Amino acid sequence: MKIISEQRQVEYTSGNVTCVESLLEDRWAGRSWSAGGEAEASTFWDSPAFDIRIKDKPSVDVPEITLSEGWQWVSASELPKTDRGARHVVVELANSIWPVTVKVHTLLDGTPVFTRWLEITNRFQKPIALNNVAPWSGRLWSEDAQIHLGHSPAKEAHSEGRFVWTPLPEGVHVIRNDTDRLWDDPYFVLRNESREEYFFGQLAWTTNYQMEFDKHDGLSFKIGPIAPKFLRVLEEGETTRTPAVHLGLVRGDFDSTVHAMHDHIRRSVLPSRRPKRAYRSQCIVSGDWSVCHYHGEDYNEANMMKCIDVAAATGLELFILDGPTWVEGFGKWLSPDLKRFPRGLAPLAERAREKGLLWGLYFETEGGRDGPTWGSGEDWGAGAPMGCWRESDVFREHAEWFERANLDLTIPEAAEYLEAEVGRVIEHYGLDLYRHDANGIVFFPPGAGGSQTLRGLFVESDYWRYHENLYGLFERVHARYPDVILQQASAGGYRLDLGVAGAFDEHFAGDFGGQLWTYRNFAGMTAYLPPEAIVIAFGLCRPEDLPDLDTSLRGAYALGTTPMFFTAILPASVEAMTPEDRRRYQHYADIYKSFIRPLLPTCKVYHLAPLNATAGVDAGDWFAMQFLSPDREKGWALVVHLAESDPNTYLLKPRGLDERKSYKVSFDNTGATEVFSGAALMREGLTISVEAERRSELLLFEAE
Repeated sequence: MKIISEQRQVEYTSGNVTCVESLLEDRWAGRSWSAGGEAEASTFWDSPAFDIRIKDKPSVDVPEITLSEGWQWVSASELPKTDRGARHVVVELANSIWPVTVKVHTLLDGTPVFTRWLEITNRFQKPIALNNVAPWSGRLWSEDAQIHLGHSPAKEAHSEGRFVWTPLPEGVHVIRNDTDRLWDDPYFVLRNESREEYFFGQLAWTTNYQMEFDKHDGLSFKIGPIAPKFLRVLEEGETTRTPAVHLGLVRGDFDSTVHAMHDHIRRSVLPSRRPKRAYRSQCIVSGDWSVCHYHGEDYNEANMMKCIDVAAATGLELFILDGPTWVEGFGKWLSPDLKRFPRGLAPLAERAREKGLLWGLYFETEGGRDGPTWGSGEDWGAGAPMGCWRESDVFREHAEWFERANLDLTIPEAAEYLEAEVGRVIEHYGLDLYRHDANGIVFFPPGAGGSQTLRGLFVESDYWRYHENLYGLFERVHARYPDVILQQASAGGYRLDLGVAGAFDEHFAGDFGGQLWTYRNFAGMTAYLPPEAIVIAFGLCRPEDLPDLDTSLRGAYALGTTPMFFTAILPASVEAMTPEDRRRYQHYADIYKSFIRPLLPTCKVYHLAPLNATAGVDAGDWFAMQFLSPDREKGWALVVHLAESDPNTYLLKPRGLDERKSYKVSFDNTGATEVFSGAALMREGLTISVEAERRSELLLFEAE
């Protein structure tokens, strides 16, 4: 990294990638990108490195102010390294036309992925509003080429991870999601067919966003949050921090691009984990789905004791009492439903610990579903009254916090209350895992632009303040309770972005679990998130929609995720478990604990099918993913046939192995082992045959 003050220029280098930016006359501009480790001066260009648009008057007749020119160099410096060891560079610019200053923050963590955000300060002597902002923009490639765009086209629940490739057309191409709750992630992957290079970008932001790609004399981009009203109002002298953009360049293939992003997220985004609390296999038991063993009046202490015993007998390590059916009512999180749990929850926690299990609970402390009662609908098979926020003490004392059903985190006192409430429930129940949901349907009504607040003369979208408070308070909760696993389960997978990923340990993939189509979703999801940060509730579906038990167990344990078993995939009691089934549960639990889990924090993920460098998640009838340790000594692969159609064979060609070594390959279907050279495995592959009664195969690789 070089700061060249006399040239008003910074050369950012991380991994083998260099990005050059400089003050060109009065514009802060991107000058070049290089995957060769040094700047290519002959290809310098001129493109805005960010895009900020403000208004100093709210009237629609007053045009917005585009802050593209007038910038003057104030300073550039390198701050002390972050607690994760990343270098931190700040360039400060002041605008000579409009009284605004900007600090351009860039983190360099040694991977080919950079982190960028802006600090924007209002120097007007009155409030202003951010109308639009792209924290990072500019040219990526200077020459014309065929470019394919990878992104998620989905905008509805149960479609998380729907990664597709599309040719990028000439001209300006805009991808916009303004559905408020996003069941996609604001990411993009760009594949340059001429240069064999990829750009991979993600916006750490939880709701509405826009990405723009201008394919003309090369390719330029910008990405940023959007809102139906003003993004953020800044009072006189106030400073705000934009969402961060994580942007990387890789010269190589799609696998190495995914590896770079995973390495970056593991190194610089995901919270650090205590090894004895990381990636624990889980049993989650709720009473509000008709597929549950126990719902309605049967969701009670005696039957939850049976579920705890089953979890221990099948080799699981953590028991989660899911909800919200265990609680007396919303806002009464310290008061369990005494009709179901007359002794409270302490006996369940004690039973879990006696069996060697960790103990977790579900909450909607952020707000949640509102109404006179809950639990009477078809999807809420428990049929028990849930109460509502209006019955709680906090609502009676602070009704203004709940005008939109959710706890309004744009109100500082409400955010402070939520932080304290999370701490209270963790301590009161002695939790090892805190499971956080947000199901409010009023604060974020789909497609309605969310909620807004009049701040002075400007109508401000509540998203910015809400989410910066949400991220911050859970980061503080994590620091205060480092041994507690924080798991977010918001509305079944609508918070899977990097903004939330930095505050929670685990992320619930969605309200599905183990149907064959969900493997497609998972393939796309793990292109932009490391799999070990994801939990999938295997068994959260109708029994007839699940494949054979071996395939389900392999999916739970061998997808690289933190394993989660929904109660329906387990026996209703220990007595109902056959010796053969017990053996199968224990078999896969042992493989996970001894072979797979030690590799999770660093394993390389290879997308073979359906997602790969040229095909999206809807291609073909097979799922195949491979996982490999960085030293290429150990790994595994999971293959699943996703359709009833023939043929029932798949040619698995492993990647990344050491061609000079021999590997012992264990075939789980037969229990056989064979030794192959790494070169032969990658060149010739292995023909995998499956049948309808066992439509998957699990292979373990170990170097000889």
